[in-house]
Amino acid sequence: MGCIRLLLAISVVLTHSYGFVFVGGRFAVQLFYIISGFLMSFVLVEAQYYRSNLAFYLNRFLRLFPIYWVVALLTFSFFSHTNSVYESLDVIGKTVLTISNIMLVGQDWIMFTGFRNGVFQFVTDFSNSEVLVYGGLLVPQAWTLGVEISFYIIAPFVLPKTKRIVYLLFFSIIIRTILIGIGIGEKDPWNYRFFPNELAFFLLGALSHQVWQPIVKNKGWLSKKQPMIISLLILVFCASYFALPRNGLITFSLFAAFILSLPFLFEMQKNHRWDTIIGELSYPVYISHMFVIYSLNALGLGVTSILNASLLILTTIIFSIILNEYVGKKINILRFRIKSNANFRDAPSKL
Repeated sequence: MGCIRLLLAISVVLTHSYGFVFVGGRFAVQLFYIISGFLMSFVLVEAQYYRSNLAFYLNRFLRLFPIYWVVALLTFSFFSHTNSVYESLDVIGKTVLTISNIMLVGQDWIMFTGFRNGVFQFVTDFSNSEVLVYGGLLVPQAWTLGVEISFYIIAPFVLPKTKRIVYLLFFSIIIRTILIGIGIGEKDPWNYRFFPNELAFFLLGALSHQVWQPIVKNKGWLSKKQPMIISLLILVFCASYFALPRNGLITFSLFAAFILSLPFLFEMQKNHRWDTIIGELSYPVYISHMFVIYSLNALGLGVTSILNASLLILTTIIFSIILNEYVGKKINILRFRIKSNANFRDAPSKL
């Protein structure tokens, strides 16, 4: 799972710089959502690392915010491209942008706002605006974390009950169907930034853990070399997807194969420390790559060739290793203490 997560992160890096490679940015994000649903189901339902919701929320906070804040602060310190956006907005717009830049919550909703006739307001198309409000986000790709946080908020109340997962999955599919029916469901930002739509991907990941993984275990398919083989096949599928015909059947096959492979990918990560180490870089790579792109552009090294794209990936990985070493690993020590500290287990959850 670690190698797959890093590949997905690199897919987003290349989408924001070079072009559509591997699975592209949108599908990479949605596959990340599926992984998140699987992992959150594991930690909340099977492993039961957290016996209070407070511990779960605090752990998720420490996972996302410290590294994000470091990257946001670096961007704010060295690049002023967001200043023009702030200067053009009214007081409400400036306040909303400031809060979302600091707190992450609501960054996804920024993609549903615009500035028209001198007023910051809700819009159905963020590009139809006097000012592109999302240009004021210090870490523009972090809008996906707003979607993630929305899922984390409801996860402890939904994931322990499989029926609730199924009901919400049905609700999410119905919402997407309605939006497609009225003509906006396949347009950005509704097609992959609207949480009620994207919730289905998280829930499919959770069902992969709660329904499909027990079947796989009972069949004995997680023993021996199956996890390694399946992981390799999925890695090749994701890496070569951009070279395949882009049609609904191939895309459906990608997502179906990915959901069915999650138990094997997870087993692979559990049994191979190197896969875990590689996976730890996926979040730093994802959250820091725009800062690296800004930096390379400032040096006149914009991504205009495969060579420059390779330089971007290498630089982003090196920067991410540094982030993980001096921020991520230190925070992980605190996260581990939270999972093992009895003070956070004084009120066992009823869920």
